[in-house]
Amino acid sequence: MKNDFSRTFFRYVFEFTAAGFAGWIYEVATVWIMYRYFDNRGILHLPVIPIYSFGAFILLALLRRKRNPFFIFVTATVITTVFELAASYLLEFIFHEQFWTYKNWYFSILDRSSLISSSIFGIMAVGYFYLLHPISKKLSEKLPEAVCFGAGTFLSAALLTDAVISISEHLKK
Repeated sequence: MKNDFSRTFFRYVFEFTAAGFAGWIYEVATVWIMYRYFDNRGILHLPVIPIYSFGAFILLALLRRKRNPFFIFVTATVITTVFELAASYLLEFIFHEQFWTYKNWYFSILDRSSLISSSIFGIMAVGYFYLLHPISKKLSEKLPEAVCFGAGTFLSAALLTDAVISISEHLKK
């Protein structure tokens, strides 16, 4: 039972971190391409944007058994649009701060989402299901149990510590 726990724990923490890191890369690249400057995006100090991680896990829960990439793309595009809209209102309510806007984007939805970004999230979802999820499975099977547990513990401790520090800083604003 411990063996299964360590490997499952590792997979969830690894996928959470990797999805958040992929989101950070996307955000930083988007700002660089559009405005030609580096902006360390996200609420955390680490290069991980948790909204992408939570979005990936929502998609995993809803689409786990779906194997058609086109279905995953379309469904993920719709789900991430709704999720992004809801998250933007929730985060603004909690922190009294607007973290992103699509004011100048084509196909903007209430300035809080865009059909363009949602389509990119759909593409990222296909990558998640066909690349990241299988990679984490293979890693968890091949790595020694102690490495899985240690890496999962280290990553989760780093993310939780950063979340506590970052959230407290934002709440003080």
